[in-house]
Amino acid sequence: MKKLLSTLLVFVLLLSLTACGPAPSGPTETVENPFIQATTTGPTDPPTTAGATDATGSTGKGKPVPPLLPSNLSYSFGGVDQIMDDVSAHYDYTGGELQLAFHFVSSFDYSQYGVGPLLFLDGIPQPYKTEEEPWYSYLHIYSPIPNRFDADDNVITLSFIPVTGQAGDALELYITPVCDPDGDLLNGEFAEHSSFFHVQNRARDFCARVIFYETPPEPELPEIPDQVLSHSVTYEDEPRLRSWTPENLQQKHAYSYTINDQTRPATGGEIWYGFDQEPITLNFQIYGNSYVKYTLVCFKNYQPISIDPEDILYVEVKDGQRTEVEVQIDMSNFDGSAPVPFMVVLVPRNLQAYEDGTAAFWDHIGCRFENVAFFYFGGKEE
Repeated sequence: MKKLLSTLLVFVLLLSLTACGPAPSGPTETVENPFIQATTTGPTDPPTTAGATDATGSTGKGKPVPPLLPSNLSYSFGGVDQIMDDVSAHYDYTGGELQLAFHFVSSFDYSQYGVGPLLFLDGIPQPYKTEEEPWYSYLHIYSPIPNRFDADDNVITLSFIPVTGQAGDALELYITPVCDPDGDLLNGEFAEHSSFFHVQNRARDFCARVIFYETPPEPELPEIPDQVLSHSVTYEDEPRLRSWTPENLQQKHAYSYTINDQTRPATGGEIWYGFDQEPITLNFQIYGNSYVKYTLVCFKNYQPISIDPEDILYVEVKDGQRTEVEVQIDMSNFDGSAPVPFMVVLVPRNLQAYEDGTAAFWDHIGCRFENVAFFYFGGKEE
């Protein structure tokens, strides 16, 4: 059994490394289960991380498996000390701060620009600290050594007090890496092809559960200005779903977004120009699979636009209907003097396990963490 599981983990690793480099999706995306034809594993098989797995294929701790055939632009990332069970990878929370080790290795020299993880617990952004930067922030940057695939060379230890959860819960944790917080790639030698080097355009996620044996204390939250002016979630009938098969309804979803009623121009590059200090309106639509529940999280300059519990954008997909989310965002502090990165991510809250605790991952792999949008806000185009 261990030999079989190890083989499956290496197979999934190779798939994840191949999947790290597709072109960024456009404003509309339909996501299907890529493993339907690729493997015979069933829904009770434990999932693996995005490019990082337990090297032994057994329950317990282990180092990530390095890329077997590193090539240009290849990278892997994920946890190195998670516990594997019959459902998924997980961490045990027993009080105080939870510590986990995060690794990032690549054949591209990301150390020039810096790489750091964003954390989401139960769909909510999670501030954390590191040994090198012992204060709570939503993003910490470190410089991995290129082409060094020994995990010990490229690991940072993350510490955090969960923002949510209580004893008896098993909440889902997602981690995705971002790079170049200062926008150097926009002006450097790779500016013409900078989208190839922005990890946040390409990375899937590292996912695990946090099993709570204790209720966490109140966490220390960084001061974040509230930039949400208004938001709403409504539902409309979606006739396009009538042509979907039962299998599609279980394994697919489709979404789209606009900002100020416009989609991002195909020739717009990394910077979306034309923004000033007037508020912007993000419209997001999703329909399809009705099992998975999400949050929709917006980041401006790699900070959430609000941490007020009343501003959490909970997204539920209902059978036969289209969910429409609208959020108006304050831009009064943006003067256009320098580009500001903006991200929209769709984070699952109940993908990895059903309510009875059995694995749900393989039934809904197409509904995983989604990088809906990433670009830089710019002022008037020169």
